[in-house]
Amino acid sequence: MPRPPRVAIPDMPGAQVMRFESQATTVRDTIAGTAYVGQRFEFAVFPCRSGRLAIPPAAVTLFDRAGDVTGQATGQPVQETIVAPEGIDANAVVVATDKLTLEQSWKPDPAGPFHPGDALVRTITRTAADIPALAMRDLAFTAPAGVRVYVDAPVSQDQSNRGTITGKRIDRATYVFEKAGTFDMPAVGQPWWNLAEKQAETATGMATTVTVKAGPAPATAPADGAPASTRVRPAVWSTIAAAIILAILLLATFWRKARAPVASRRAARALSEPVAFDALARACGNGDAATIYMALTDWRSRLPSSWPKPPDAGPLEAALFSVDGDHQPTWSRALAHELLAGLRRFRHECLSQSPRAARSSLPPLNPQHGWLD
Repeated sequence: MPRPPRVAIPDMPGAQVMRFESQATTVRDTIAGTAYVGQRFEFAVFPCRSGRLAIPPAAVTLFDRAGDVTGQATGQPVQETIVAPEGIDANAVVVATDKLTLEQSWKPDPAGPFHPGDALVRTITRTAADIPALAMRDLAFTAPAGVRVYVDAPVSQDQSNRGTITGKRIDRATYVFEKAGTFDMPAVGQPWWNLAEKQAETATGMATTVTVKAGPAPATAPADGAPASTRVRPAVWSTIAAAIILAILLLATFWRKARAPVASRRAARALSEPVAFDALARACGNGDAATIYMALTDWRSRLPSSWPKPPDAGPLEAALFSVDGDHQPTWSRALAHELLAGLRRFRHECLSQSPRAARSSLPPLNPQHGWLD
């Protein structure tokens, strides 16, 4: 039996090409009394921007039983014009679907209480019908002065059921409060075109307001209904109790002041670019392509805005996402080391050109007394 053909679809700027079924569908037909058996390959093309979209021809390579190439076949190119509906920004990523939902959660409750050094985690989950997670826009997580925001790498959880695609993307941001005050956490939104209702809509994660109080949490006052024996003590026991309470309050105040900058530095450090790059270096040392790609995505999301775009990881992405069938590009430790060497050169150049900007992405490791007061 001959080997199945290999189908190659070139990349298309301005569109996402997805193949959700790993194997082709077998088709049978009879032409002029002769029975034929074929295979059907399906690729989903999701336009992301308005304008002209050129879909290049598919290239098919045929093999015999020995695995030798016996022929080539090429499809026909297709030209399409993608038009953004009225009310949708034509220059941004366009999402068109029958249904899109956005769910937002906060941990802990934004109502507080909060004190300097505390963190608040915001999770946005978007789900859309017939749209992969990669087609959804990146959300702009911003924060007012006095609050640092750290954005995790997005998580995609696409599902395919009998040809029906459900895209799911989870975005998470952590806000670290540097000082006391009242802070407005801005809303985030996903514009989309409702195919069922023929109208532009926006799925929104609502804004919230957080109040951060200076100093430690207030001590709890005794209940009004406490027995008299607990309120009235001999003088000696009253003096000892007052001393113990005073010592506890002083210790709590000192502990919170000491821990606030430490917690803030630890949270910032755990979500910083250097830590993400260390994780990427360890992943490259192991050589696993999927682990390297996840670490690379995480590191890219934490780069300072002043840095240029990092070099592409073409061989890595080809090894993971190529649709060339039996001629899948290979990945090796040597390629992993080569990728890491290039990223280290890029990072060294960025740090040497703007050392102050690189250092400003983290709080000072040894802040002056009262830095977060």
